[in-house]
Amino acid sequence: MPEWDDRVDADYDFVHDEHSTLGTDERELAYIWDLFDRQTTPIDGVLLSREQAEESKAKSERLRKYGIYDAPKLDVPEWLPTVSDCGAWGYKSLPFPPYDNREMLAFYEQLGVSTGVTIDHLVLGAGHTARLYLDERGFDGDFGKGDVPDRLKDDVDVMVDTWPDSGESVDGRTWPDYVAEEEPSIYDVSEVEPFRPSDFEGSTTEIIDRMRTDPRAVYREDDMQYRYDLTLRNAREMWEQYQAGDYSFRLMAAIQGWDPESYRSATEEVLELGYQYLGIGGVAGSPENVVTDVVSAVGHTIKSFERTHETRVDSHVFGFAKTGAFETIGRSGMASFDSASMLRAAWTGGQNYHFGPDERYDAIRVRYPTHRDDLDTSIKKALRGQEVLYALRAFDDGESIGEALRTWHDRATAAFDGIESYLREHRHDDRYDCEYIQETEESFRSGYEHGRAFRASFGDPLSSQLVKLLRDDDPEDPIPFEEYLEYLDVAETVFADWTPTLLDRIDDLEDDEPGTLEALWPLVESYATWPPIDDGDLLTAYRELLAAEPWTECSCPICAEHGIEVAIFRGNNRNRRRGFHNTRQFYDQFEEELPKILVVTTPDASLPGKGSIEEYLVANRTAFWNAVHDLPVAEVGLVTADGVFEWWADRPRVSLDPDVMIEALADGATRYQDVFLDTRHWSPAERLESELAEADCTLHTYEDPETLRAGVLDRLGYGESFLPKQLVQSGLSEY
Repeated sequence: MPEWDDRVDADYDFVHDEHSTLGTDERELAYIWDLFDRQTTPIDGVLLSREQAEESKAKSERLRKYGIYDAPKLDVPEWLPTVSDCGAWGYKSLPFPPYDNREMLAFYEQLGVSTGVTIDHLVLGAGHTARLYLDERGFDGDFGKGDVPDRLKDDVDVMVDTWPDSGESVDGRTWPDYVAEEEPSIYDVSEVEPFRPSDFEGSTTEIIDRMRTDPRAVYREDDMQYRYDLTLRNAREMWEQYQAGDYSFRLMAAIQGWDPESYRSATEEVLELGYQYLGIGGVAGSPENVVTDVVSAVGHTIKSFERTHETRVDSHVFGFAKTGAFETIGRSGMASFDSASMLRAAWTGGQNYHFGPDERYDAIRVRYPTHRDDLDTSIKKALRGQEVLYALRAFDDGESIGEALRTWHDRATAAFDGIESYLREHRHDDRYDCEYIQETEESFRSGYEHGRAFRASFGDPLSSQLVKLLRDDDPEDPIPFEEYLEYLDVAETVFADWTPTLLDRIDDLEDDEPGTLEALWPLVESYATWPPIDDGDLLTAYRELLAAEPWTECSCPICAEHGIEVAIFRGNNRNRRRGFHNTRQFYDQFEEELPKILVVTTPDASLPGKGSIEEYLVANRTAFWNAVHDLPVAEVGLVTADGVFEWWADRPRVSLDPDVMIEALADGATRYQDVFLDTRHWSPAERLESELAEADCTLHTYEDPETLRAGVLDRLGYGESFLPKQLVQSGLSEY
């Protein structure tokens, strides 16, 4: 999953809709791996792009100082692999990637990631092959981006972005050295003159001729080919530098293209260089059939290489995770892919609560008042929102909705009845002599016994206005108390008009059974159709959700702990938790179609030494390696008493204590569904099978490697000719 600061307040107060502390630094922030345990976390790794890592100076400094596994706040667990790339989507409008190859290798080493990715440049295929890049800093004068003539845009793609200065980092960006040779006119410019209308006068040819030596512009006749070639050039240079250095991470080659043939050619080139992990870039957002064609072509090319060279190659698909492509991903032998689409779906549109492979529901929108509302409306929104939330919780608990509403009203009444006297008595307390408004807010909610209930019931806009008065109210020069009363009078009027008109109806509906959907529905319907909310078009979807109650059937810890709160569309702490739930649902389907399989053998005492585990397996476990090295989906390696080691890793120290090996394999198999064990050199005690079963992992033992191979393919539902059907369907069979 891409790391985009997707975190929640671990101790969020759902009843009062408040963070555990107002200061972010004091909160316990929970990522998806914090809310699940090791066995059930629904991701197998974290992708951190440099663009994201350097989004803020504080975050960048933390990551560089402590590394990705020890950085405060992030704190990725050691058992979760990490991949880092440069974040090509973030600079797609620049003429060159703003990073240097050697410096990127140093960046990966500094972060301590498991895998670093070579610098790529997205091959943007839409529009014209000719492309003109313009420095956005040149539009600071009277001539704006909108003044660029349409006739120019009709003939070439025009890309505008803020360029970095040469030799000086701007938000982590600077031009690499080769730019000085390729585009010397832009390399040494720090001050940019504004564009003028005369710069864009004449025909397209005249404008382009003028731009060829302009320090604010780069023009290319065939920009697609340039980006493709630059991506491969970076892969070559980074591989040479990587081989010459001493790096602790694995290097993945990013490839780009515009059709299956171009991706196939790029794959052949990086494989010949020696890469054993490559990533397919540039397909995020593409139609599913386009991606499956590309993945199929790359997968077949890799499979042919594996069999010809008796080696193994891992591959990754950047930014793509659609369930319809699982079979292609599996049969093509992809080792990994990344996506946050199932997470983002929780708040980017309808059908945002996922359950199972096919069920999608609309979370119930309970809206916060905003500072754009007038005070009267914001208070009404807050009051009505709390009504709905209390009623929804009662429905979820099977308790009386009428009683829940009365409980809420009693709490709101107590909070309002005490506020005026509290303000009169305490407005000049030292606790409100604060430099920052956040400190004042914290003092109010802890000082006034009903502070949390008041803010929740009457809304943040009203509470914030009172807090600002408290902060500015100087005992030496007091604010007239009438200014407090102006706000309180509005709230009193609104609250006095609150009449539980639906309570009698709800009570009648609850005569026989409390907490029913029929008793809840009048309140949901009234709220959704209220003009300031205007969600009446969602009522059918709401009824489907409430009738199904999918959160009661969900086994994820988020739904188990928070119940219906996860199915409410309201703020980060509900919405992002729902996104984590959605990710678990996606992962369950993923595991169903592509089970996680570990294929291992055991070494002998000759294992220690230089080289990789692959080299050991080729030389010392030849029959095993020949049978399994090209298997799709499965992870291949060996087990010692020190743990499970994948085929590409360096050789570890060896201890073959059988009891410790059982413990190591049981621990290493925690996140697998099946372990296929070559028992020619080690036949473990029955204890291993029972320990794996406790982790919901099935042990399969084989003395014959070819039979083991057949067992893996049978578990996947593949035959020996397991390559994707898309190869034939799309005319790619010649690959």
